[in-house]
Amino acid sequence: MPRRVLRGYRLGTHTGEPDCDARPAPRIQVRFACRRGHEFTVPFSTDAEIPAVWRCPRHGVEHCLRINEDSAWQPPKGKPPRTHYVMLLERRSIADLEVLVDQALAGILLQRRSPYGRVPIGDRTYGFRFEP
Repeated sequence: MPRRVLRGYRLGTHTGEPDCDARPAPRIQVRFACRRGHEFTVPFSTDAEIPAVWRCPRHGVEHCLRINEDSAWQPPKGKPPRTHYVMLLERRSIADLEVLVDQALAGILLQRRSPYGRVPIGDRTYGFRFEP
């Protein structure tokens, strides 16, 4: 084949022929249930073997179970996940937290007047950096 015929083509490019009769493969939408309480769908080819578990695209949680059309999916029952706020309330009371917030706000007000950026809060001294 002469060299001038291949000029302008790269390996891996299209042949230049239009894809007139090309149609996408038939697909089905499969529903999966995340452990964190939501559902998501993943498209699969009708010829593909559909797995029983999948990774959640939102949270990255492994082993999300497939939802069958004949069974109604229910979110998992049990204790809700513990948040930082819940764990904080286990260690301190609301009154203690209000005192700490008042001390922190007073320290921020002191910092605006302080040239060094160090603020006493309770029995400790903290350094803050604020750049407007």
